[in-house]
Amino acid sequence: MISGKLNVNLMARLSELRDLAAMVETFGEANELPNRTNFIINLALEELITNTLIHGEFEEGIEPKIEISLDIEGSTVIVVVESNGSKFDPTQDTEPDTTSELQDRPIGGLGLHLVKSQADRCIYEWVDGINRLILEYKTG
Repeated sequence: MISGKLNVNLMARLSELRDLAAMVETFGEANELPNRTNFIINLALEELITNTLIHGEFEEGIEPKIEISLDIEGSTVIVVVESNGSKFDPTQDTEPDTTSELQDRPIGGLGLHLVKSQADRCIYEWVDGINRLILEYKTG
């Protein structure tokens, strides 16, 4: 496997997701990642960025910033998503109700559940006013 790294600074627009997905695909192809791994990473990034832009709270006058990095260490892809929104730990209290009837379930939570359940490791950090979510995916 080729060692590679991808760093992307996104503008706070959902329209950026298409270009990001293409960059992740190119990164995956260049590093010979399994198609499933590329798919899961793109799905996670779409969910996390969409949630950040739609539900994230940013201080007035502060431009929202989202930074994405992908790195390969051995047979693990490490994805880091950072944003300058208000503190939100997606690893806490985000287990959705999957047992009630569909019409009785509250809306929301399934996307974050999917992100966490597909990652081999999920770590949240709050560092100097920045939300940092680290996702690890084993490829071998």
